[in-house]
Amino acid sequence: MHATNDSLTRVRIRALIKLMVLGAALLLVGVMLRYAFSGPGDTRGETLRVDLAEIAPGEALRVIHGSRHVLVVHRDAAWQAALAGDDELVDPEARRGQQPDGLDRPLRSFRPEWLVVIGESADLGCELDLVHPDEADGWSGGFVDRCRGGRYDGAGRVYADQSARRNLPIPDYRFAGDDQLILGRP
Repeated sequence: MHATNDSLTRVRIRALIKLMVLGAALLLVGVMLRYAFSGPGDTRGETLRVDLAEIAPGEALRVIHGSRHVLVVHRDAAWQAALAGDDELVDPEARRGQQPDGLDRPLRSFRPEWLVVIGESADLGCELDLVHPDEADGWSGGFVDRCRGGRYDGAGRVYADQSARRNLPIPDYRFAGDDQLILGRP
């Protein structure tokens, strides 16, 4: 009789252990799927208003949205002219990369004078510095990452022969009138 209780207890313990392992595996798969289907800095439901009147032409504003740095760049005429015809880009037509639907592809923006990008390099997540075309020596200006010196043009497209191989991600955003930008999905 005592041996039967021991074997029954062992069966229950094995079943409990199997259920615990199955639960842990399901939890892990759920977490992995959540991150697989959310973009970098996914901020569903979070919005942030940016006052565009604060940003002079040729300048940028760095904001934090969710856990990511976002750069809002007011491209002046020099910026816009520098974007035409650069043949040293990995993806000049901006066909690859994370960006909302409906953008003007080469400019990667809804309005030519405004660019909104994740302000971190596409490979290591290093902060980016803005280089105006008038200050760029030997290139058309844009962004330089602080870790490796990787370069992106004024539309966030990566140059060839850089450590990063992808364009800078563009978060979801929309305009609210002429002087307000709203980051995130409603």
